[in-house]
Amino acid sequence: MNKNICFFNSNKAWGGGEKWNHHFSLLLRDKGYKVFVVTNNRSELYQRLQNEPGITLHSERIGNLSFLNPFLMQRLKSFFRENRIETLITALPSDLKSGGFAAKRAGVKRIIYRRGIAVPVKNSALNRYVFSNIADRLIVNSLETKRTVLANNPDLIDEAKIRLIYNGFDVSEFDSQPFEQLYTPLENEIVIGNAARLTAQKGQKYLLEAAKILKEKNLNFKILIAGKGEMEGELKDYAAKLGVSNVVKFLGFVENMKSFHASQHIFCLPSLWEGFGYALVEAMTLRKPIVGFNISSNPEVVSDNKTGILVPPKDSEKLAVALEKLILNAELRTEMGTNGRKKVLENFNTPLVLGKLIDVIEE
Repeated sequence: MNKNICFFNSNKAWGGGEKWNHHFSLLLRDKGYKVFVVTNNRSELYQRLQNEPGITLHSERIGNLSFLNPFLMQRLKSFFRENRIETLITALPSDLKSGGFAAKRAGVKRIIYRRGIAVPVKNSALNRYVFSNIADRLIVNSLETKRTVLANNPDLIDEAKIRLIYNGFDVSEFDSQPFEQLYTPLENEIVIGNAARLTAQKGQKYLLEAAKILKEKNLNFKILIAGKGEMEGELKDYAAKLGVSNVVKFLGFVENMKSFHASQHIFCLPSLWEGFGYALVEAMTLRKPIVGFNISSNPEVVSDNKTGILVPPKDSEKLAVALEKLILNAELRTEMGTNGRKKVLENFNTPLVLGKLIDVIEE
């Protein structure tokens, strides 16, 4: 068994990748592994792990070109050797370079790159070298992520090195979380939720356009939008322009996502692409039917017409049709919600995902 595992994540901010590294470093620790984590100075991941027993932290000033810094690379090489690291799991493309090169020189047995974003990899000579000679395994969090990694060069990495492991979601932990109603619906009012950063990628403008169509049909609904982002002001202005400000409520950042999902009947995520939609799985765990675009990894998470309804991307009218169908049919909402939780348990539950990760580590 490869007992000494090192996670390498230089991102300073907190996001899905950092959440994954945090979660699985603790889970592997609890499984008896000796866990090390390399982070950037003053990163959020470092702050959240610094008081965790059984986790050894090492921080550096790490950037895109850190692999060209001989002093940094020597420190990393020494860290890996002194701690007898057997498996390195890297998070960012730059981490695969700086951490990967140092690990290779230190004699680390297995270097794994986990890709959690569905964006093509540039077909450069450096990337071809790194994927061929540094990465021993590539973990992708969806088939869509795998497709985009290889979009510019189908031979970038040997197919035999690629492993599909969906993002884990701890159902039992989520079930145990306390929650409270964030919004009390008016009589017979159907609440539609949306939770994502307020950016163009997440497509909230299409939800606002769908709201206009639904309002013109005199349907009784309310849309709750959770999240902050650079488009917040623009989206609020757009809601006012469309005349839907009275049926759309911007909640800002929501700390307790269970409370948010528990306060809605339908979850709508009109993203233009997703590596893996955590918010979709959260909503499905609480038996909420999903409406979104049939794009990127969404069809892997949401089974169309079984756990939700997927429509063509950027089509606000069909988005509205799907929402209307669920607004008017409580029985369908219940059926799709039940199917959704079942799919989470059978495909994304953390114990299942952790087992697959350990299989890759122990190959």
